[in-house]
Amino acid sequence: MTNFTINKIRTSLPLSVLKGTQQERLQKAVSLNLQFYKNLHDKFVEREIKTSKFKTALKETAGGKIGVEVLNAEDSFHSRLSLLLGAKKKIRGYVLYLPHNIWGECIRQSSAQNFLKITQSFFNEICNPKFLARNIYINNHIQDSKEVWNFYSQNITGKNVLTKESLDNFLQNKKADDKINILQFFRYNLLSERNVKQAEPQIDAQIEKLDNITYVNKKYDSKDFGFEEKLALLCEKLKKVLQTERQHKI
Repeated sequence: MTNFTINKIRTSLPLSVLKGTQQERLQKAVSLNLQFYKNLHDKFVEREIKTSKFKTALKETAGGKIGVEVLNAEDSFHSRLSLLLGAKKKIRGYVLYLPHNIWGECIRQSSAQNFLKITQSFFNEICNPKFLARNIYINNHIQDSKEVWNFYSQNITGKNVLTKESLDNFLQNKKADDKINILQFFRYNLLSERNVKQAEPQIDAQIEKLDNITYVNKKYDSKDFGFEEKLALLCEKLKKVLQTERQHKI
C-alpha cells in the first residue's frame, strides 16, 4: 500500500474562501468554471490556444497557488483529471489530460464542451478539500482500496444502477470505520459527478454567449444517471452504520 500526503495549499482554496455549505461550495465551483472560460475566451488565436496559456488562465482563475499541469489526451474519450505527484508521494496539484491539435501544442476552442467538463471537475476538487482527503484516506488506510474503486466504477458512476443488495454485500464483514469512510468516498465522488452534469446547461450557455453559437436540440435530463436515488441510498446506509456504531459505544 502506497501512502500519499497532500499539499493543501497546492490542492485546495483557502478555507477562508470556502465558507458556506457543501452545496454553496459546489455552486462556487460552477461559478469559477464559467469565469475561467470568460477569462480564456479572448486568448484564442484562430480558435486555438497554446497549452501554456490555457494553464496560466486556469491557475489565475483558481487563485495562482494551485498546482496545475495540462497534458495531451489521445481523444475526448480519454480526457480526465488526475493528481500531480511531487517528491515523497506528496500530492501538489492536478493534471488535466485534454485533446490537443495534431501537433500537440494547442487546445481547440471547438472542444470547449469537453474541456470545461474536466475543468469543472478540477474546480469541484479545489472548492471541496474533503473530496481529495477522503480519496487519499481510502488509498492509505483501506486494505482493498482497489476493490473500493472498482465497485464505484462498476456500480455507482455514470448510468450504473446501485442497489441496496449490492451495497450491503460489498460492505459486509468490513469494520465500521471502513464502512463509514467508504460510504463517504462514494458520496463525495457522486456529488462531484452530479455537479459536473448539472453544470452542463450553464456551461453551454456560457459557450453560446461568448462564441455566438447555438446548440440545437441538446437535452439535459440527468434522470438516467439516478443521482438522487443513489445518493439517498448511500446516505441511508451511512446513517444506519453511524447509528449502529453509536449504540455499540454506549
